[in-house]
Amino acid sequence: MQEEINRLLAEIQRARSTERRTEPRHPFVRPVRIHFPHGPTLAAFSKDISAQGIGVVCDFSIETGSLATLEIHSIHGDSVILRSEVRWCDSYGKGWYLTGWKFISAGSRPMA
Repeated sequence: MQEEINRLLAEIQRARSTERRTEPRHPFVRPVRIHFPHGPTLAAFSKDISAQGIGVVCDFSIETGSLATLEIHSIHGDSVILRSEVRWCDSYGKGWYLTGWKFISAGSRPMA
């Protein structure tokens, strides 16, 4: 068992050694609704957050450069609504993707 756990911990260390971000990321796991203009609204979960962006785990691939409104759940009041751009999308295991989003501006609540 310990060998398997060590393998997972080594993955974290490799990811940290290739880090290129200038802003510190903070663990942040919350439901996120991704509202695409003229498209579907999809459910996902955040992984981490910084002052400039957010990492989101989802079960669909998103094209780099895509724009969407992110509705990020807050446990203390209304959800936070932010217009954002996909900066990258990487495979995160079978059927899962990790996406990096850059915040662009405050958004308004998407129409239902």
